[in-house]
Amino acid sequence: MNNFSPNTKDIFFSQLEVMPSIKSSIVIPVKNEENYILKTLNSFVQQVDILGKPLPVDQFEILLLANNCSDNSVAYIKDFRNKHPNLNIYLEEVTLPPAQANIGYVRRKLMECAYFRLAKNGGGIILTTDSDTIVAQDWIAQTCWEIENGAECVGGRILLVDDELEGLDEYTRLLHFKDEKYHLLIAELEARILNPSFDPSPRHHQHFNGSFAITTDCYLRSGGVPIVNYLEDCAFFERLESVDAKIRHSYKVKVYTSARCIGRTEIGLSYQLNEWKNLGKQVDEYFVESCPSIINRLTMKRNLRTMWELKHCPEFDFYQEIRKIVPEMSLTEEVYKTFNNTRYFGEWFEKIIILKQVNCQEEFPAVHIDKAITDLMIKLKEYAYHNFPQTSIL
Repeated sequence: MNNFSPNTKDIFFSQLEVMPSIKSSIVIPVKNEENYILKTLNSFVQQVDILGKPLPVDQFEILLLANNCSDNSVAYIKDFRNKHPNLNIYLEEVTLPPAQANIGYVRRKLMECAYFRLAKNGGGIILTTDSDTIVAQDWIAQTCWEIENGAECVGGRILLVDDELEGLDEYTRLLHFKDEKYHLLIAELEARILNPSFDPSPRHHQHFNGSFAITTDCYLRSGGVPIVNYLEDCAFFERLESVDAKIRHSYKVKVYTSARCIGRTEIGLSYQLNEWKNLGKQVDEYFVESCPSIINRLTMKRNLRTMWELKHCPEFDFYQEIRKIVPEMSLTEEVYKTFNNTRYFGEWFEKIIILKQVNCQEEFPAVHIDKAITDLMIKLKEYAYHNFPQTSIL
């Protein structure tokens, strides 16, 4: 599982000592972002604590890795750094070979770098955002607050910049709103069914690189960011779930990101916006996982987790309990061994999903997103009335 080791030598910023007061290391990949990078950096100039008082700048550092840039990004960063000498901004320029010139490699190396730097101070918090993203004035403080209150990882709420959102065509904007509402409803239903103490309602669905943070202890336990070329945040989230990381989806932590339809990565938010733009008026072709399928999946996970927590009870009968939860699954010796030999519930749950002998797509076919939203809203009312936080879509 581990993708890095404490003896790694090919670490960026290795020649720069970390200040003893640093508690948070913020990593930002940069590639041809001359139109956005100054907005991103400016959002760190007047960071405040949760009481609104200035956040001491000696508590955090910003690591910018400019890879394969051919525009003015580097010049802008250097100029900004010269104008704000009080901020701990560090820049490294690299030209990566094609095999490494992808966001997955760059983000993974940056987070490794942050880990090793913070480890010298006894640990801390690794934060990451994007170079086309503006963080809220209390972004660092609210992230730290969530971790101080029990979270090991924090996914912030990622919103589109208002003027760029308004600049999207009618159908792209409509599909974006529908997709957001659908996933926010699922997040609330998940809170109702799974009821995680570290991620209670209200919560959202985002755990992406526009706003993500993790403690160094949890980063080490997870083995680091998986080796992928893109969607490294999704792959990392799956890995974190497999080690039972306490992941908080916080509305208090906010960023505002670009709504451009042509981005710097093969697949990401800009790719999704472009897909919706191309879909255009064909809104009727937007199908998603149905409400019954979601409830079945979440209920099974909850029941399996309860079963996992009872595994050391003297009267516990594995075969009897799992038949109640997943009666359609073939109960082989392998299933029993994975239960006994797996360290984390999340890791075991992954294996159960793979071993589960049922075609959920046939049992629960996809439905149009409008039906899914309606069904999810009805189901949430059945669980309990909830006054959603005010957003642009709920």
